Amino acid sequence: MSVPPASASVHLPDLGVGMIYMPGLEPLVEAAQDLLDVIEIEPQTSWYRHGSGYGQREEFLQRVERMPQRKLVHGVGFPIGGTVPPDPAAVRLVGETVRRLGAPWVSEHLSFNRVEETGREYGTLFLLPPIQTPDSVAVAARSIASMRALLSAPIAFETGVNYLRRQPGEMSDGAFFAAVAEAADCGILLDLHNLWCNEKNGRQPVLEVVGELPLHRVWEMHLAGGQEMDGYWLDAHSGPAPDELLELAATVVPGLPVLHALNFEMMPTYLTSGRVTIDRVLGQLESLRGLWESRGLASSRLPAVASRGLAAFAEGLPRPAEWESMLGRAVLGFERTSSTRHAPVWTDPGIGVIRTVVGRTRAGMVADALPGTVRLVLLTAGENWLQELFGGFWRSASPEQFAGVEAEAFGRYLLRHGGDIPYLADIAALELAVLRARGSGTAQQVPLSCDPFVLLDALARGILPPRDASGPYEVVVPAP
Repeated sequence: MSVPPASASVHLPDLGVGMIYMPGLEPLVEAAQDLLDVIEIEPQTSWYRHGSGYGQREEFLQRVERMPQRKLVHGVGFPIGGTVPPDPAAVRLVGETVRRLGAPWVSEHLSFNRVEETGREYGTLFLLPPIQTPDSVAVAARSIASMRALLSAPIAFETGVNYLRRQPGEMSDGAFFAAVAEAADCGILLDLHNLWCNEKNGRQPVLEVVGELPLHRVWEMHLAGGQEMDGYWLDAHSGPAPDELLELAATVVPGLPVLHALNFEMMPTYLTSGRVTIDRVLGQLESLRGLWESRGLASSRLPAVASRGLAAFAEGLPRPAEWESMLGRAVLGFERTSSTRHAPVWTDPGIGVIRTVVGRTRAGMVADALPGTVRLVLLTAGENWLQELFGGFWRSASPEQFAGVEAEAFGRYLLRHGGDIPYLADIAALELAVLRARGSGTAQQVPLSCDPFVLLDALARGILPPRDASGPYEVVVPAP
């Protein structure tokens, strides 16, 4: 296979200002037509598990194809920073998306979200940081080369958020990013909000990080807003970028000689809930257009940071796979093993922050996929019992990346441990059948002990179903 070059010399088009698009942001995209040159999608957010592989929700991709802007593809599910390589089937599906949209490059996270221990593999749900050592540089470079061969497209990695303290002997954030870019001969997606989070949470200052980077490899920049939680600043994508971050961007962008795209990120829930208005985001995009026009116009005003070289690092630090096992077990609350007792990881306060985020994400996935089931538990047993059920489930199973798979696992757990809740088996069976129909593309036949219309109507009104709605009934859930 002929693989296109990924080095800094590869010719890439200047795309302009854009934003990450996902369902729920349609009103914003429509209002911002005159301000958007680029639409960037995260393809895995519209995927589902299909047997042993993955399926793409075609209506989403067709909607993106119809948009007049240029397109970029940004991976969020199969990062390239860990020893467990990205699933080739997933990479090939990304490649199909890239070809359909004509994306000139692909970006992915320099993180890991899968752990392998003695033949067992599990997910972490959260994008976790690799240990910043020369060994990890080599791991990432191999992974990027493998992904580039499968995609036949240039690749840039995203500079990730890291809520952990720097381990003694680790490479600095900037040195690690620079070493990976040079070893992999690839581009860099400079997520400035990630770096600002890192600085606010005690890691290397943003301008020092950028000062260590090979700026001729920075192809793209992301900006976003965040929020505080438990004394940490989170990369929450919760609204426009703070003024301090925009000031940093105004310092950095003029020193970037080959910046090809400047994209804004925001989760749809902040728009659909009314916490952020369309007018606020339009103002943000106008600010980004001003930044875009300043790219490469001035010599860098960033501080020069001397490189220590790879040989100066990694004394006494764990190997990449060992680090992944330790960190995966720590954030999921699994038992320590004799090989995962590196004390600084288990005592790092950032572990608690990640655990909270993972827990909230898992609960949200289940609530979105099984709304009636969750509502029935709340109506009959209350919030505390639901939280106890979530806690027991999380301790019994590692998280799944896809909401449908996670919800199916929770549904099975709930039927075993949910107690004597009337109609629980019925509503869970009905909603799980909907998930299976979507995932398999085939209709599902569901036997029920009660009238499904009475059951669903009662739950929609926030009341318990009447006891006299007994069946039996049988429902066929059609394929989507």
